[in-house]
Amino acid sequence: MFVDEAQITVQAGKGGDGCTHFRREKYIPKGGPDGGNGGRGGNVIFEAVNNTSTLYDYRHQPLFRAENGRPGHKKNMTGRGGEDLILRVPVGTQIRIENAGGKLLSDLLTEGQQLVVAIGGEGGKGNAGFVSSVRQAPDFSEKGDIGQEFSLHLELKLVADVALVGYPSVGKSTLISVISNAKPKIAEYHFTTLIPNLGVVEVEGRELIFVDVPGLIEGASDGKGLGHTFLKHIERAQYVVHMIDIMSNTPLKDFEIIQAELKKFSPKLAETPFLPVFTKIDTTDDELETFLCDEFEAKFGIRPFLISAATHEGVQGMLNFVASKIPEERAVLESGEDLWEDDEADADVDKVVQFRPAEGRVDPRKVIIKKEEHWWDLTGDRLDQLVRKTDWTNDHAIQRLYDVLQKWGLLKRLERLGAIPGEQMRFGENFLEYRGS
Repeated sequence: MFVDEAQITVQAGKGGDGCTHFRREKYIPKGGPDGGNGGRGGNVIFEAVNNTSTLYDYRHQPLFRAENGRPGHKKNMTGRGGEDLILRVPVGTQIRIENAGGKLLSDLLTEGQQLVVAIGGEGGKGNAGFVSSVRQAPDFSEKGDIGQEFSLHLELKLVADVALVGYPSVGKSTLISVISNAKPKIAEYHFTTLIPNLGVVEVEGRELIFVDVPGLIEGASDGKGLGHTFLKHIERAQYVVHMIDIMSNTPLKDFEIIQAELKKFSPKLAETPFLPVFTKIDTTDDELETFLCDEFEAKFGIRPFLISAATHEGVQGMLNFVASKIPEERAVLESGEDLWEDDEADADVDKVVQFRPAEGRVDPRKVIIKKEEHWWDLTGDRLDQLVRKTDWTNDHAIQRLYDVLQKWGLLKRLERLGAIPGEQMRFGENFLEYRGS
């Protein structure tokens, strides 16, 4: 089943908790702390592959989770990191983050291209990591941090070299079945093609990818017929073969209508180089063919090719001509960076901020302090991470958090804002008493 859009949620793994442990060895009466760090949570990674052309696997599974990191162990042993979750999608998949207002995160355009979309949580430090000259026997450790979680919208836009367009029943499916290994449904009625068909065509030692989309009709860009649903799949083609039924009562008008629909759907698509091709010449004579080609050239300034997919007449010449118009190296399409940054970026593509364990100094101006009726609210990326990793059931871990607030200058800042000892500081759902700076 062909599926070109999906809505999913991805969740990176949680970091493993740090270990609180003291050595207990024979002949060592005062064993020191030796609790190891927790392992990092697994990342969620997208990878573009060529062996699939649908997002069907993501339509009915809404949540994808990477593996959590393992907790630390005694003897300073670090827990095992969580396995990364690799989600394979077709080449041409666009990934948008709903959490960021639907902005484009990345466009996977080449085989093997990867995108790290959600970063696993940091592992918590074991108590051995908190030894200092004033804290020689810490009896607490950190909890592992949560992994990033995002709601994503996946949209597939097929990547092909050549797109076949035209009215229904002009012979697009017959042609792609003749020139490639594609096996589309072919029948003598309109809208036989219900999904895009990709075919690999070998021309003069090169492999070109052709895409055949359902036939277009007047009003397709406004939702009429079937082709409007799949017009996005020909936006990336480097060349368009516009097929016209030579036996139509109005072949020149047919061409004008379809070109107008392409332009209405996407001005960029309308500017893509194209080749008009009269099809089904096995049903006409030379006189009619010459007359229509002269009329077409006089009106549009380009002479169409003449082919018959049924008899293969003119097909190879048309393929050779198209191949000569396509560069040896595929044009570089605009694509997203690998990571998301912040909401203030000017570009459509953002980067993911990787938060680190909040041990070093931070700029206190990046912590937002707000006075509420009964407490002071403190929030900030690094501060929030530190709070998440604090074991709120352990008094020594809470004291360590208070010490860090003092080290960062946040207690001095609270004092300047008018905080009084005994008032409460709130960090999310947790409260801590302000005792002065």
